[in-house]
Amino acid sequence: MWSGRLLAHGGVEDCMQRTGKSVSLTVETSMQGRRHRLGTFTPDSLLFLAQGILDHSADLLDEGDGRHAFELLERELSEVYDLARTLRCLSRLRLAARSHRIYRHCQDEPFTSYASAKPGGYAVSLDFLNGGLMPLGTPKPAAMIFDQLTASTFALSVRLLKTLTRAYIEDVRTRRARPRILALGAGHLRELEDGPFDLSRVEFTVFEQDEAACAFLGHKYQKQLTIINASLGEIESSFHDRGGFDLIYAPLMFTLMSDQRARRLLGILKNQLAGGGKLIVGNLAASADLRGYLTLFARKGLRFRSRPELKVLADGPKFDVYGDPFNNINYLILKNGLKSQH
Repeated sequence: MWSGRLLAHGGVEDCMQRTGKSVSLTVETSMQGRRHRLGTFTPDSLLFLAQGILDHSADLLDEGDGRHAFELLERELSEVYDLARTLRCLSRLRLAARSHRIYRHCQDEPFTSYASAKPGGYAVSLDFLNGGLMPLGTPKPAAMIFDQLTASTFALSVRLLKTLTRAYIEDVRTRRARPRILALGAGHLRELEDGPFDLSRVEFTVFEQDEAACAFLGHKYQKQLTIINASLGEIESSFHDRGGFDLIYAPLMFTLMSDQRARRLLGILKNQLAGGGKLIVGNLAASADLRGYLTLFARKGLRFRSRPELKVLADGPKFDVYGDPFNNINYLILKNGLKSQH
């Protein structure tokens, strides 16, 4: 069986004790072991290892063992992804993953499919992890992946994200008679569904790239929301006549942005806060369990950021950075210390 982590190895032929299509890896957590691992892996040997992981996972799906198949795609593949970035062979790894037979199973899985097919659809696809409702007709191998995804620590982190967002919304509602709230890339606003919510007492603006999400919100909330369907570039230039928000939140939008664009948008958003207002930004963590799976099967170009990397974007001492209990999502939080004019 595969070990829990991709660690020390001393040459592919020596370290890979293959039984069928499984591989045994020696566990070592020291920095010295990491340097040794990077020194002995080559791009070709790493791709060989990745092929074994994908083969084994696909075989397990064929045998009906979704749990162990998903474990390989979750953490083992993330270790391979980390090494591929270091060895600068990520494009080769991505090509190998997308040409493998397991890719079709992953694309049939609704969360993965939505994340890869829609512009800005990554955040919207979190609905599948929040609700756990699988579309009818999902093929069995994809259904097994979906079942494991919705029960994973990553899904728990997504639900905690929704709960945290709702808590900040409730907090601003208790502090302001008529608060102004801005949601960026928040998909279907599932945080509004966690209990009764009176939108008549809130001025709520939504910026969203995904047209389907905008149509959903428009139908569900009628004219209770101000919905702006805009691209990332348009969002950056849309704040000239706005501002004074008591709460701005962007659940995972920054995961889709380069450092330069994220830093620029943060600067814009800071200037849109009212006195005492808060800005909450979420970003998938560099330690996220599914970082390899998401990059290889769901969406290229995702920016996983550690807490120090996220704090560097803020360019100032007034931001706090926190991580969730499962180290899947990091949060950047700013409070405007100026006195409120409300």
